Amino acid sequence: MIKASLILAAAFCIARLFCGRSAAERHILWAAAIGSAALLPLLASFLPPWQPELVSRVAAVLPAISRNAVPQVSTFGTEVVVHAEGIPPARSLAYLLSAIWFAGAIISTTLLIAAIFRLKRFAARAQCAPDPRWTRVATDLSRALGLKRAVRVLESRQASMPVTWGFLRPQVLLPASAAEWSDERLRVVLAHELAHVYRFDWLVQLLAEIVRAVYWFNPLFWIASSRLHRESERACDDAVVNLGVDGRDYATHLLELARVLRASDRRWLPALAMARQPDLERRVVAIVDSTMNRRTVTRRRIFAVMIAAFCLVVPLAAMRATARQAVPTVQRIRIGELPSVSEGPVSMQTPPEVVVYSTPPLYSDEARRRGIEGVVTAEVHVDAKGKVSGLRVVKGLGFGLDQNALLAVRDWQFVAGKRNGSPVEMTTRVDVEFNLRNEELNEIIANDMAHRVGPDVSPPRIIYRVEPEYSESAKAEQITDTVVLDLMIREDGVPNVLRVVRSLRSDLDENAINALEQWRLSPAMKDGMPVKVRVNVEVHFNLK
Repeated sequence: MIKASLILAAAFCIARLFCGRSAAERHILWAAAIGSAALLPLLASFLPPWQPELVSRVAAVLPAISRNAVPQVSTFGTEVVVHAEGIPPARSLAYLLSAIWFAGAIISTTLLIAAIFRLKRFAARAQCAPDPRWTRVATDLSRALGLKRAVRVLESRQASMPVTWGFLRPQVLLPASAAEWSDERLRVVLAHELAHVYRFDWLVQLLAEIVRAVYWFNPLFWIASSRLHRESERACDDAVVNLGVDGRDYATHLLELARVLRASDRRWLPALAMARQPDLERRVVAIVDSTMNRRTVTRRRIFAVMIAAFCLVVPLAAMRATARQAVPTVQRIRIGELPSVSEGPVSMQTPPEVVVYSTPPLYSDEARRRGIEGVVTAEVHVDAKGKVSGLRVVKGLGFGLDQNALLAVRDWQFVAGKRNGSPVEMTTRVDVEFNLRNEELNEIIANDMAHRVGPDVSPPRIIYRVEPEYSESAKAEQITDTVVLDLMIREDGVPNVLRVVRSLRSDLDENAINALEQWRLSPAMKDGMPVKVRVNVEVHFNLK
C-alpha cells in the first residue's frame, strides 16, 4: 500500500515536469505508474527479501500489521500440545478494516463486470455499418494510422455517443444519429476512435479500472486512472490533428457533438467515449493551440519505458520493511574479560556493540497482566566473530521476562569487541528495558509477516522431536505444571522460540526451549508454497 502510493506520488511529480511534453508521453507515464503499482504485490509474493540498511532505519516509523498463526498439531510422548488460545488474535480494528476493504473491492469489481456485460449487450444488439461510407472511411483511416487489426464499425441505438471497446476484436459503436453526419464529421470521429484502437487505449484503461477497484480506498488510484483517461483522449486528439485535420474544424465538431449528446444517457460504461463533458474545455484549447507538442510515442520507446519501470519496481517489491530498530533501550554497563583471554593492555579496548536488533523482547502473559515494567540485566558472551555464545541473567524481573530477554538478545548481531585493533572474545552487560508502551509494536515486529492457519493454510507436522529434560531438582520438588512457548516456524520447518508465554521456573523454561528448538517440522503450506506460521506450544512437566 505504502509502496504503491509512493510510486503514484512520484508519477504526479514527474507529470508536472512533463507539462511541455505530448499527451502520448504523459499517457505512457501514467500507464507505467499504475502498472508498476499493480505489479508490486505480485512480485513481492515470490521475490526473495531484500532489506538495505536505509530501509531498516525507515521501517522503524512505518510498521506493517501482519497476522499471527495458530495451528493445531497433535503430538505424542511427553505431553506437548499446541495451544491455540495462547497468542492473542490480530486487533479487531485490523480485521474490520480488512473486511471493509474486501467488501469495497468486491462491490467495485462487480460494478465493473456488470458494466462490461452491459456494453457487450449493446454490441450484440447493434448492427453492422448500415452506410457503406462508414466502412470506406474506416478502411482509409486505418491505413493512414498504420492500424493492421480489423475494426468493426457498428450502429447502436443504445450508445449515447461514439465509443470504442475491445482488444482482440475492437469495435466502434456509433449512435444512430451518425447516419446524418457529414463526411467531415464522420471522418474526425472515426479517426479519433481508431486512434484509441491503434494505441490499445481500451485495454490499458480497463487494467487501470481493475487496479482502481482493488485499491478503491486510495484516492491516488482514482486520480491516476482519471489522468490516464484524460491523456488518452488528448493523445487521440493529437492523432487526428496529425492526420491533417484543421484544429479549429475538429474543435467545432467536438463541441457540437458534446452539445447534441449532452442530454443523452450518460450511464457509465467501460469504454472510451469521445465527447464526454469532463475536461472538454481544456481539450478544445489544446486542439486549437498550434504550438502544442503532438509528438507520438513509438513502440520502441514504449518497450523501453516498460523495461525501465520493471527494473525499478523489482527491487522496490523485494524490499522488506520490518521495523527492527524500534526496540526497548539497551545500555552497556560493564566490560569484562573472559578468563581464557590473556592479560594485556586495556587502554585500547573497545566493547562489543549491537548492530542489528533482530528480535525484540516480548512480554509473558503474567508479566503483562501484572503490568510489570523494568530492566533485565544480562551478561553476554560475544565471540571474536560477533556472535552471542553465552548468556546469563545478572539481575532479573521474573514472571518469564528474564528468559524472554535472553531469547531476544541471543539473536542480536554484535560487532566483536577489540583490543589493540584486533577482534577478541569479551563479555559485556546489557540492560534490556521492558516497557508496556512498546509491547504492541514489538509484537508486530516479532510476528514478521507470519500467517494464520486456517482453510487456506495447512498446519505444520512434526518430523523429528526431542523430549524436554525434567531436571532432578524439579523432580525432587515434585513440580508438575506447564511451560507455554511462543514459536515461529519458518518456511523450512525450523522452529524459533520467540518468548515464554507462561513461565514455570527458569531451569524448566530453558529445558523446554532447548528441546523445542531441536524439533524439525514440515512447513505450513499456503497455495502450494511453504509459509511462516506462529504457534503456541504447551510443554507439560509431570512425574508420570
